[in-house]
Amino acid sequence: MKKRIISTYFSVYINENEVVLHYANSKELAQEFRFKLEEDAQRFYQACLDIEKSIENLSGPKKEVTHNQWVKQTLSGVDFEYTEYQ
Repeated sequence: MKKRIISTYFSVYINENEVVLHYANSKELAQEFRFKLEEDAQRFYQACLDIEKSIENLSGPKKEVTHNQWVKQTLSGVDFEYTEYQ
């Protein structure tokens, strides 16, 4: 399953067990998360979307930083590989 969501400050893409995040104003081009289980990738993808909804009232730069922090917190205890592209 391939899906891509684009908002004003980030985009998220999922394909099977891989989720890729792009933030509009970050130094890295992309953050790639490869999960052992496709279900973990689906949960992470959905969490990225849910987090965006919960911080919609923050200012632009704060949204990106807050979203990225919350995203990293949702990965606690999940088996994945992380690659950052610069």
